[in-house]
Amino acid sequence: MFRAHFAENEAHLDQVRSDVPAALECFDRAGDRWALAKALPLRALLRQYDGDLDGALADLDEAKRLARTFGSLSLDDEVFIDLRRVDVHERLDDDARAGRLVAAARERAWRSASPELAIVLDAREAGLCVRTGDLERARELVESAEAGLSEQLPVVGLHGRALVATARAALCLALGDGPGAEEALDRAYAAAVDSRDMPFAATVVVTVAGLAALHGRHRDAAGLLGAAARLRGAHDRTDPQVRALSSRSRHALGDDRFAEAYGAGWNQDPAAALAHTDPARLRCVPPPSAARSELGAAVQR
Repeated sequence: MFRAHFAENEAHLDQVRSDVPAALECFDRAGDRWALAKALPLRALLRQYDGDLDGALADLDEAKRLARTFGSLSLDDEVFIDLRRVDVHERLDDDARAGRLVAAARERAWRSASPELAIVLDAREAGLCVRTGDLERARELVESAEAGLSEQLPVVGLHGRALVATARAALCLALGDGPGAEEALDRAYAAAVDSRDMPFAATVVVTVAGLAALHGRHRDAAGLLGAAARLRGAHDRTDPQVRALSSRSRHALGDDRFAEAYGAGWNQDPAAALAHTDPARLRCVPPPSAARSELGAAVQR
């Protein structure tokens, strides 16, 4: 399992696919329920990448069930599983269930005096609200997360800082605020790079692709989506944001040009993909005049 986690962090999913079933078999033979509860979420991730959302949710639910049989996991582990379940429910278009899960997890974090987790959960729910169009609630949650981050900065890790900044960027994109999104993504990208967590960086890069799309730079958006896939080691076609951006860029470019640009991002090694996805690169070349007009109109609205 240690080897699998290291491999997943470095986007080497072939190793993960080999090690996780072997570990689960050993834990099952040993009757080690705690280890099974810790390992099942990683198999759920593989199933999610393969498009088996029902299987992924079953693994996460089984991890929760096993945890209850011996007491519970740590709060961090419990919330991690809850966030994974939120993600799967979003992919299943069950936004109501996803919202209830993340709200309940945030309440548990506050009751357990874990402000860092509460900040992360504010940011996560804000992202869900952006996707469902509840931008006023998203703004409240982003501002709450940013206020908490300001107060708790010394104890909030790189992942938390990046999540808050990414939530702000997503809200800005929904409002057509390109400059605001750029500023937030600069912060998110810097924290993600420092985390040395490739799949986590991929979540930021998908939002960078959203910024490229806002500017009408659909070829760049397609390349960024491909690079994000390389950083996580999988294409992740059930992710709602990836689906929406892929559809938008494919419509603008056509299937062949989209595939070419996406493939260019995908065919890099992870280190090169990370270096080439800095949001500052989008500012090196001005957007097309038509896209500039579209952006200005969106900001005015």
